[in-house]
Amino acid sequence: MGHKVFALSTAFCIAAFIAAAPLRAQDGDQLQIGKRAYESRQFETAFKVLKPLAVGGNAEAQLMIGDMYNLGAGVGRDNSAAIEWYRKSAMQGNGQAIEMLGQGMRLFGESTN
Repeated sequence: MGHKVFALSTAFCIAAFIAAAPLRAQDGDQLQIGKRAYESRQFETAFKVLKPLAVGGNAEAQLMIGDMYNLGAGVGRDNSAAIEWYRKSAMQGNGQAIEMLGQGMRLFGESTN
């Protein structure tokens, strides 16, 4: 019985991993589309593509959304929103976001709490 449960659990985990692979690939494709739009200064398009990824927890997308709020590029300038997105990205270990968060604290006097 124990081997059967283990085998079923393993099979389920493998199936879940395989099923999620296209979603990860799609997110990667969307990230590349968003990055290209961002780099070509098509900020409104970049924001529309990157925002769902950022909400979904993509640290790189969170950094770029923070940059757009910081610069007012494609969205209205909003220092508090920029810092919040930098914070989310930094919490995942994104070094650039950590740096930007530190700069934001110095420039805007925002609390990190």
